[in-house]
Amino acid sequence: VAAPILAGSIESVVANRAEVQRYFGLTKFGEIERRMGAGLIRRACGTAFAANAGRNTVMSATSFVLTPILFRLYMPQEKKSTSSMFWFGLGMNVFVGNAVAITLQALWGRTLDQLAASAAAGTRPPSYGHVVRRSLQVDGAAAFFTPAKWFSRVLMNAPAQGTLPWFYNQVLPLGEAPVRRAAQLADQKWLPGSPPGR
Repeated sequence: VAAPILAGSIESVVANRAEVQRYFGLTKFGEIERRMGAGLIRRACGTAFAANAGRNTVMSATSFVLTPILFRLYMPQEKKSTSSMFWFGLGMNVFVGNAVAITLQALWGRTLDQLAASAAAGTRPPSYGHVVRRSLQVDGAAAFFTPAKWFSRVLMNAPAQGTLPWFYNQVLPLGEAPVRRAAQLADQKWLPGSPPGR
């Protein structure tokens, strides 16, 4: 459980600030940061970090935790194959991971919009609870989930991320034996006297 949270958080530490800069543009982003008086950690992580990290955590957990566990536990043994793993992983990504992730992506964008409005008005930054309540008042559930949002995210994300469980279990192992042999040869060459197959 900790692994997807850590992976999602690390990805967001690396990418969120750049995504926010792209969302606002460098000039507007700099003005907002100055007006909001962002501290060192917020500057490093970027605004709306929790929503961004939540989205990345959901996608990581779907690909690397939920899909393999559910496939192993609930796919009938006689149906387990390379093909069924491929389609199961893609289905989990499309109908589970992305269905949740688009709501967090929408929360991220709406938080940034309300943050910009708060900065312009000189008021406190909005909380996530305020953003959710305000968005639901204005747009209802469509603020966070619509078929168009889901479809556009699936087109962008599912082909690559939805096939990761299949790739890690079916493609990567094909190169494992040659890599291990090369590592053993290098080990024997640079560390004379090391036992073969160490």
